[in-house]
Amino acid sequence: MPAQTQPKSQPSVLDDLMVLLRQIPIAGYILIILFAWLYYEPLMVVWRAWTKDGGYYSHGPLVPFVAAWMLYTQKEVLLTIPHRSSWSGLAILLICSLIFLVSSLCHMYPPKYVAFVFYLLGFNLLLFGTRMARATLLPWAFLFFMVPLPDGLIDLITYKLRIAVTATAVSMTEPFNWYVVKSGNYIFFPNGDTLVVGDICAGLRSIISLLALGAVFAFLSRLSPFGSILLFILSAPVAIITNILRIFALIVIAHFWGSEVASGRVHDISGWAIFVVAFSLLYLCYFLLEKILSKQEPAQPAIPEAQP
Repeated sequence: MPAQTQPKSQPSVLDDLMVLLRQIPIAGYILIILFAWLYYEPLMVVWRAWTKDGGYYSHGPLVPFVAAWMLYTQKEVLLTIPHRSSWSGLAILLICSLIFLVSSLCHMYPPKYVAFVFYLLGFNLLLFGTRMARATLLPWAFLFFMVPLPDGLIDLITYKLRIAVTATAVSMTEPFNWYVVKSGNYIFFPNGDTLVVGDICAGLRSIISLLALGAVFAFLSRLSPFGSILLFILSAPVAIITNILRIFALIVIAHFWGSEVASGRVHDISGWAIFVVAFSLLYLCYFLLEKILSKQEPAQPAIPEAQP
């Protein structure tokens, strides 16, 4: 009897990873080790920003893994791209090194964070070339969602958002004649109760998280490049609108049951509930964009039948 051949097993994720790692030259590993040593302290500061209680970047630890998953979904294409080093990568590395040096002398961390992401682009160009950098542009750009904004900029945006969403939510109560008054981020009720819109309630964390989710959604969608960009941009207004609805709902609860009820467990539950609402609205935007843009695509010309 002829010997039966064993069916070949499908390569695992680990096998694919080993194939990718074997394609990195020795010089690449030396650069990675030097880079890790150089950025040890800034990355520890970033980690503290990610794990800070009530911070804006609790999603930060997930970002590198999501970016890696984006790369993995493109593995069949990436493995076919020939490696041709681009000297533009060396130029980017030199510029990032200059930014790192100046930031270290001035004791500024935010420029180091931005330079960190551009360092990765420089490594990619230098080791693998322009075609590889172009093919991995979206996963690379997604890494910016793990970069903390400067504290001063966060405070400024939070203040503006807090005042705007408070004023909008209070104005929504005018048709009900509840005589709710706002002063800054304080909301006063006729019975003497007070509701305070804090920094987290301003919605910046929702905007950052939903923009990251919108980027993944756009990556997975079947929309055109224009539609994907539009879906990503719509994530910000969706986050703002849902946050206004959340504050309005808390005003309604405080009006009928008191500010203590609105500020307690209901406040925490509403944060998760409004995220579900925001994701549902984002999916609705995707559904509408798919319908609208599909109608605008030019119809394929009919193929004339061959004459007998």
